[in-house]
Parts: sequence; C-alpha cells; structure tokens
Amino acid sequence: MYGRITYSVEIFYIYLAIYAFIPNMKKSLVILFALISISIQAQNFEIPPLKQPYYDIIEWKGIGALALSRDLTLTQKQVDLTMVSGDGKSAWQQVYNPMAKETFFISEDGGKYAYFLENLELKDNKVFIHQLSSAGNIKVMNLSFLSPIKSLGFSASDLYLTDIITTEKALLWIFKHRDKEKLTTIAVSMTHHNFNMYAYVVSENVISSSKIEDQISWYVAGEKGENILFAARLHAGKEAGWRVKEYNPKGVMVAETVLEQKGTNFVAHARVGFGRRGSALLKRSEPNEKGTLVVANGEYFVGGIEMNGTAANLISYKLNGKDWVKVCESPCANYNAKKELEVGCFRMDEGIGWYVNSAKSEGHFHPFTSSTGIVSGTIDQATSNPSRLLTAEFPSKFVVELNTKWLVFDTKQFPAKSGLTFEYKQK
Repeated sequence: MYGRITYSVEIFYIYLAIYAFIPNMKKSLVILFALISISIQAQNFEIPPLKQPYYDIIEWKGIGALALSRDLTLTQKQVDLTMVSGDGKSAWQQVYNPMAKETFFISEDGGKYAYFLENLELKDNKVFIHQLSSAGNIKVMNLSFLSPIKSLGFSASDLYLTDIITTEKALLWIFKHRDKEKLTTIAVSMTHHNFNMYAYVVSENVISSSKIEDQISWYVAGEKGENILFAARLHAGKEAGWRVKEYNPKGVMVAETVLEQKGTNFVAHARVGFGRRGSALLKRSEPNEKGTLVVANGEYFVGGIEMNGTAANLISYKLNGKDWVKVCESPCANYNAKKELEVGCFRMDEGIGWYVNSAKSEGHFHPFTSSTGIVSGTIDQATSNPSRLLTAEFPSKFVVELNTKWLVFDTKQFPAKSGLTFEYKQK
C-alpha cells in the first residue's frame, strides 16, 4: 500500500528570495542547492485510513513501526497491522484475530519473529500465540505446556513465571519452582520454525545451603549465535561475580563459566525487565543485585549506578580479558538514595539501552562506539518504542530509527478514523 509524501518547502522560499538578487549565471546553482536542501528536509508520509480506526503503534526494533487498527467497541476483535518502514510506503499489511481483548507484544531488536500473546501467565496449562514474521506472515498456535513441564517432574500450576523472551531461534519462557528444599529455575523454549517445545532445568539451588552457588537468581543475559546465555550473580565477598550457562535452543547445556567481579562499585539495585519482554510486562523484580550482566555485540558488559561524591552515574563496563573496563557513562539526575533503585537493560544493535528508576524513570543509551551515553528522558518500563532511547530529540514523540533518518509520529493522532501522518527527519 502506498502513502503520500509531501516535502517541507519553507527553505525553498528562502532560496527564492536570494534568487531575485543574484546574477543570471549563478541562478542555476541556486536552483540546484534549493532542490538538494528540500530533499533533505522533513518529509511527511501518510498512510490511508482503514475500515476501523487506528488506535496504537508499536515499534518492532530493527524492522519498523506497526500501526494497529480495530473496532474500538470490540464487537469485532480483528486487528489490522500496517508495517511502516523507511520507503515512503507501508511495507505490508496483515490481520490477526485474537480471542482476548488485550494481547501482549513480545520482541527483541532485529529478531526475525515477534509475537502477540493472548495470555502471559499459563491458562489451563496453555498460551495462545500469534507468530509474526518480519515479512508479515502470521501463524497461530495454542501451545500446551503440560507435557514438557511434566517431563521434568513438575506441575505447571506450581510454577512462577519470571520472563518471556524471543531469541534468534526460539521463544523462551522462564519459570521458578520453590519447595521447602530447593529453588529450581526452569526454561521452556519453542523453536520458531516448527513450534517444537523443549523444557529443561537451568539450575537447582538448595534453599538451606550457605554455598555461594545456592544464593543466586538466574535470568537471560543474552545470546551467543543461536545459543542462550543464562546468568546469575554470585553474592559473596571475594567470590562475587557471575556464573554463566550456555544452552542451545533445544535445552542442551554446551558451556559454563564464572566471571569475577573486580573493579566495579555499584549501588545495590533491583534488576527488572525492560522492553517488550515478559518480565517488564509482568513487573517482575529481583532485589539485591550489584550490577546487571548483559551479553551484547558478542561481548560481556555489566552496568549499574556508581557514586562520584554526591553525583550518581550509570556506568557500563566491558570485560577485557579478566578485567572490567569502563566504556560508557551517563548522569542519573533523578537518583535519590532514599528511594528504591531499579535497573533494567535492553540489548540493541547500536548499543545497550538502560532503564533506571529511582525518584522517576529515565531512559539511557550506551552506544558501542562512544564513551558518552545519551539520556533520553522518562520512559515506560515496558516501552513500545525502544528507539526513543537513541535520541533526546523530538520529546514526547514516537520515534523509530531508520538507516539515514528518523521516523517521527505524534501519538495525539489516536484514535484516528482518518489516515496517519508520519514525518521523516534527517539524522
């Protein structure tokens, strides 16, 4: 579906005024510069109305923006999806038909697949999903967790859901099971291409034990190729650091390592989910962390708040050999030592997005290519616009980063029975 592009012409009138006062032989150059300048100014792009009004927009980081339309009375539950890209047109349109009034969008940066889930928590041991490919294809599946979890000797009703994440090869659920003796971390992965499900135990921690390896909480720190990296911080003294386990998409452990924590001095914080993943949507929190480990761009990073006198800064360190080297920082103007501190991270192709919540929430972006971070302002924990982290420009607007420009949208247009207007801004 093609939209309509209009160009900003204000600059053209400036050149027109200059044009009237210069010799004829130079006028052709002025016309040329005017045309070039117009081409690099803001462009408006419109997508036409659909049968039902537009009501929301979600960024699929690395792919584009999804404009959603539906019957707002919910008499009809069909949702129309329009993918808006950087070519002055909608890339594709698709529809899905949820049974639930609300669905939950799960995605990561540049993933080939994203998901609309009709329920986050298991319902009758099942989750109803709508799988969306980057090409705009949709597949629907009602997944049963009964057999995979039972194969481990557990009942699904006894599990506590901590996270849902989409990875390169699989959609992943993380659960915890607690009894009088053990705290067990369980993962269930569903491979994207064939919906096969695999359940496996990531770790068993003895509750009554004083051993350091039994005092840890596991989470997904990142990926290594198609494999999933789980991490947990070791809490005790000289042995402080992180234990990392690497699993393939079918739940087979292929490696395990321990990373020491030396040279950092983080303030204690709660680790929370950030972005379009289950832990953010469920508001899950893991207290008593001192640094959050994340695997990004094929390397290990750790981030958290450090104090410099009375000033608080978000610091990212990168592992170089056995040493943690400071690589980026940004000021935390809203840090309040009397308030609880939450820190979450979102892996991006350009760097690491950080969520910091103390007196109020802040979005931070630490690029791989700069030692100075960007503070983009207030951001939702379950943000539907991760590109918002990349710039402090266009405040209060929905922003998507494209190759050479920004796609900017004013959400005040919702609900919209007419078309939607987007603006392209050069970087």
